[in-house]
Amino acid sequence: MHEHPGVPGSDVKPWVIAHRGYSGAAPENSLAAIDAARAVGSDFIEVDLRLSGDGTPYILHDSSLNRTTNTSGNIGQMSQERISLADAGSWLGPGFAGQRIPRLRTVLADLAEHGGNLLLELKDDWSPGAVAQVAEDIIDTGMADRVIIQSFSTETLETARDLIPMVPRGLLRLVPKDDDMAVADELEVIAYNPSQRGFFMRRQLVEEFMELGFGVFVWTVDEPANWERLLGSGVSGIITNQPGRLQGFLAAKFDPV
Repeated sequence: MHEHPGVPGSDVKPWVIAHRGYSGAAPENSLAAIDAARAVGSDFIEVDLRLSGDGTPYILHDSSLNRTTNTSGNIGQMSQERISLADAGSWLGPGFAGQRIPRLRTVLADLAEHGGNLLLELKDDWSPGAVAQVAEDIIDTGMADRVIIQSFSTETLETARDLIPMVPRGLLRLVPKDDDMAVADELEVIAYNPSQRGFFMRRQLVEEFMELGFGVFVWTVDEPANWERLLGSGVSGIITNQPGRLQGFLAAKFDPV
C-alpha cells in the first residue's frame, strides 16, 4: 500500500467518507462540497469522474449535465469551453451560483494545497488512454499517496492496476457476488465497497473480506440507526451525504469525554 494511510481495523473509528463531497450541505461534486467536506474533517472525499468530449476528466456523477447544472447535454459530447460555462450550483440555492463542474486536476490541486484525501469513482468502462489521463493528473499534482480509485467496472480497475499500480483500488458492488473474492485478488484491491443494502443482504460474505484485512467502505448511509449497525460490524469506512453529522455521532462514541 506504499505510503497510503492504512485502512482502519474493526475496532477503531471508521473513516468518514463524504459522498460527492458534503452533498448534504453543498452542490454535489462541486468545489464548495469538497471544501465543506474538508471543513468537517472528512477522512476521504468521494467524487465521481467522467470524460469530456476531448478526453478531459471532470467531476460529475451523471453522464449528462441536466440534473445538476443549468445546461443540458451529455458531457462526453461537450467541449471544455461549454462545460466551463455551466452553472453547477444554482439548482441548490442562489448562494451557490457560479459553482462549476470542476476538472479532476483542479480538485487534486485543491486537495494538494488545502488537505484531504480523494476516493475517486471512475464511472463505467475506461480505456487505457482515459486511465492514463487520470494517472497523469494524479502524478502531476503529487497526490498518488492520497487517492484511492474505485469502480464497479473490473475492466477499469484492471487498467488502473496495470497503469498506476501505486494508486490503491477499491471494488464497488451493489450486491456482493460469490466469486468476488477471486475478482478482488485478481485486481489487487485494498477495499471492497458494497451498498448498504448489499452489505446487510450478504453480510457473511463481506465479513470474509474484513477478516482477510480488506477495507470495507459501505455506501451511502445517512441514518444514525444504520451508522450504529455498521459500527457494530466493524466496517472501515462509511460513505455518507452527512459527514458533519456522522463526525458528531462518531465523536460521541470514540472520543474521550
